[in-house]
Amino acid sequence: MKFGFDNRRQLTGADLYVRIFQVASLLPALYILILPGYPGIVTHRSVLSALFGLGFSALPRTETLLLSLLYRRTGSEILMFFALLLAALMFGILSKRLLARTPRATRLVCALLICADFALRLLPLRVNTAFGQPYSAIGFAVRVLCLALIAMDLNAAKQSS
Repeated sequence: MKFGFDNRRQLTGADLYVRIFQVASLLPALYILILPGYPGIVTHRSVLSALFGLGFSALPRTETLLLSLLYRRTGSEILMFFALLLAALMFGILSKRLLARTPRATRLVCALLICADFALRLLPLRVNTAFGQPYSAIGFAVRVLCLALIAMDLNAAKQSS
């Protein structure tokens, strides 16, 4: 791993941020995928339910709120599953293109969006405590890590120029 803007052979902080976002989207999707075959997992705490909570807690609050709205309107886990996967895929494709074309601006926008996410996490919304305080703390820590990765990219690029 190397911090900065242009490194095609190693991951940069922004590349790792995109992958963290994608993994966070896949954790709840895994639970939703298994749920129809094993409906009993809803009634018990399991590794899958813990992964679901971790994944949703690590996602940006705007995405979580939009997914919640989608589920409340449709009641369909299938739509949630595909929405999570589509968001992860589109974010990855869009990020790769934007990071290649405008690396500094894209990183600055990502950093600002993460800071806005922190503000949403501090508001007294029910979604912020839906999975409990431990998951909220872990989700907050993941977002801090993402901001740190992007900041290290920006710092390394600044020092190299």
